[in-house]
Amino acid sequence: MTMCKDVQVEAEVKLEVEAKFCGPRPVIPIEEDGFICPTPRFPQQCPTFFPTLNCDCQGSADFTGEATISVREGGIGGLTTGQLDLTALVCDQCTLSGSRIQVTFLDTLGPTPIGTPDADIDQSFTFTATDFNQPVCDLAAGTLTVTGTGTITPAGGLPENAGFTLILTDLDPAGDTAMLTINGSSTVVMISLTEGANPGLEVEVEDCDRFPV
Repeated sequence: MTMCKDVQVEAEVKLEVEAKFCGPRPVIPIEEDGFICPTPRFPQQCPTFFPTLNCDCQGSADFTGEATISVREGGIGGLTTGQLDLTALVCDQCTLSGSRIQVTFLDTLGPTPIGTPDADIDQSFTFTATDFNQPVCDLAAGTLTVTGTGTITPAGGLPENAGFTLILTDLDPAGDTAMLTINGSSTVVMISLTEGANPGLEVEVEDCDRFPV
């Protein structure tokens, strides 16, 4: 037989540990403005496969020639005849930022039309559209209506801000019309063109195909 013995000896001893008294840490100063979190930076997003066009329809109008329109500046004026140059592109390529309207009118001084009380007043002006709202279209009727703002400059006057409304009607054959109203702080212009009375007027209104085949 084999036997193993385990001997354990216990005794009281003194243990010396080096230490010192401690206290709370000092206050950490904080800037008065506080900490401002940095602006998060997002990774570049993937483009969409089918970008949505921002116009449901598009239209254009073009006319150069003699026309009788209404021009009032400071309540003075009325019907007058002169050389009109009008170019309008609304949602060109179905993009609202591709819109523009430019109008130049050179008044013909004299009694034109006959009976105009303010015929000797120069009612020439230029107008440039700067901002466009989304157009409203009725393709069944062939009409496009758009509003916005721009700058009109009367003859011998200063440029002034103005709102405008343009209505285009595309009715073939010989049924095209273009009506433009400009309302400035002191100048009001009304232009009404028809293909019958204003030969050379060209108006186009068409749908924007979002997924052409």
